[in-house]
Amino acid sequence: MQCHYHLDREARTQCNHCREPLCDQCAIPKDNIFLCSRCLALEAAREAVDGIDSRMEEKQRKTEMLDERNRFKKNLRRTLTWGTLIIALCVVIYQASGFISAFQNDDKPLRNGTIETNAITDECIRNLWNAAKLLQEEKLPGPELVCPASKRPFIITREDGDVVARSPNPELYGFREIRVSKLHPVPEVIK
Repeated sequence: MQCHYHLDREARTQCNHCREPLCDQCAIPKDNIFLCSRCLALEAAREAVDGIDSRMEEKQRKTEMLDERNRFKKNLRRTLTWGTLIIALCVVIYQASGFISAFQNDDKPLRNGTIETNAITDECIRNLWNAAKLLQEEKLPGPELVCPASKRPFIITREDGDVVARSPNPELYGFREIRVSKLHPVPEVIK
């Protein structure tokens, strides 16, 4: 039998794809088989097309994964934003009664505690709150802040790096001392 491409040569094998007879020069070994140059070129073209297809599929798959990740991030961001807003709204609603009562003037005592006081003592405590504000602003209370019972100004002293404002007559209110200081800006009533 003669080689399909070289008619003057004798065939030694045949192409595993097209089954044409091939001489030693035309038989191209590939993966333990022999192919002719035409079938080898066709197989290389098929492999190239398959490679392009697989790369295109991989690229499409990566694009879809990226899109999915971006959708997830967008949904997560939206969920976190709404969650934060809802929590903030709950805090505002929870604190609303405190906000409202802070702006209402219903003449309740201006301090917390268990000591019973009358209106004139509450007025003294109100003046001490004003003194505390001035002390926090690095200012000393002037003679305009007075004891409501005696109409005398508060006593201002410096003690151990602190500035203290005291009622000049705490005994008129039935207490040993009524005071406020820069370091302790909440009025204290001592029996």
